[in-house]
Amino acid sequence: MLLLRILSALVGIPVIIVGIYYGGPWFALLLLLIINVAIFEYNQVIKIGNSSFLAVVNHLGVSFYLIIIYLEEYALITPLFLVLLFIMFVNVLFNMEVEEKQSFSESATALWGVVYLGVLFGYLLMLRLQPEGALYTYALFAGIWIHDTMAYFIGVKWGIRKFAPQISPKKSVEGSLAGMGGTIIVFFSAAILFPELFAFPPAGAIILALGISVFAQLGDLMESALKRQMQVKDSGTIIPGHGGVLDRFDSIMLAAPFAYYFFLLAGMF
Repeated sequence: MLLLRILSALVGIPVIIVGIYYGGPWFALLLLLIINVAIFEYNQVIKIGNSSFLAVVNHLGVSFYLIIIYLEEYALITPLFLVLLFIMFVNVLFNMEVEEKQSFSESATALWGVVYLGVLFGYLLMLRLQPEGALYTYALFAGIWIHDTMAYFIGVKWGIRKFAPQISPKKSVEGSLAGMGGTIIVFFSAAILFPELFAFPPAGAIILALGISVFAQLGDLMESALKRQMQVKDSGTIIPGHGGVLDRFDSIMLAAPFAYYFFLLAGMF
């Protein structure tokens, strides 16, 4: 399992690094591919079937959301959501009239997928679109990778106290603290040793590292809770040793909005 995780990382990480470096349409297309695989997995997890009407709406919803973000036509975000809400509402009425089946819960869960993936992934694209977006996006991914790596290895070796046993039994308090502490140490050291490269003051680096760690864990727990509710072990099998795309990118779901607003409030764009 560990070997598969390492091999998958050796393939996946360079793809992400190159995508961030080139930015523009290349990074947008990479995210478009990732988000459509993720929504495919989400549809499987919530058991609506990827050939169903709701699944098609989900794919179109997240795709159009990223396209709007890329074009920076932010005024269209609310109309898109209203259109999706209207479509879901019509779907409920149709099912009740034709099939005598109430589908409020199915439609609501499907719409949640668009918000969960489209909106949160959208912040990652918004971050990269900024003038210094490559640096900010690298910092975000670096923080998540450092946190996840430290939490995994320390948790496996010395983890005793369960962090959230009802949601994710394998997570430990020791692993969580190690991930948080490791990220803070690396970011703080980089701010001191490489100020020309890591353009954040030491205090800001600590806040950034702490925020990324906290929200990465919350994003991980959010996806774990979804799988626990639906009684699913992994969201997919596309990434050997990691499960699905949702399993691999769950940490970034809440960390990306945090990073975006951190840099915005810090006056860095």
